[in-house]
Amino acid sequence: MFLDRLNQDQHQAIFDLAANLAAADNDISEEEVTFLKGFSSKYGITFDLNKANINVTETLSKLNTKEVRIIALQQLIKLSYKDGHFGKEEQDKVLLIAQKMGLNDPELMIRIEKWVRQGFDWAYEGEQMLKH
Repeated sequence: MFLDRLNQDQHQAIFDLAANLAAADNDISEEEVTFLKGFSSKYGITFDLNKANINVTETLSKLNTKEVRIIALQQLIKLSYKDGHFGKEEQDKVLLIAQKMGLNDPELMIRIEKWVRQGFDWAYEGEQMLKH
């Protein structure tokens, strides 16, 4: 939905940051791989998880508006929850990225994380209803 507002370079930047983030806890889960494969397929990005050495500053420069940065953070947090929890290493890395983007507002981060959790809850509730 919100990702459709972004251009190809911004999709690539989010994928690169997400692949880098997925490796933050030294364990890329099957759910994270599935998420990244779906993202790369949908937006025509080459699936490559070798993003350990990306230039974060250069990558973030492609996320050039507040709207795009919020969407990027939402996607990074969404990926982080794919393995069932938003671990400390992932939280620290997302916060660092947010700070580098100039989004240092803790309340904004709480709102974005809540947005992600509510999205997962909404999808889960729908799946449960459809099973009955």
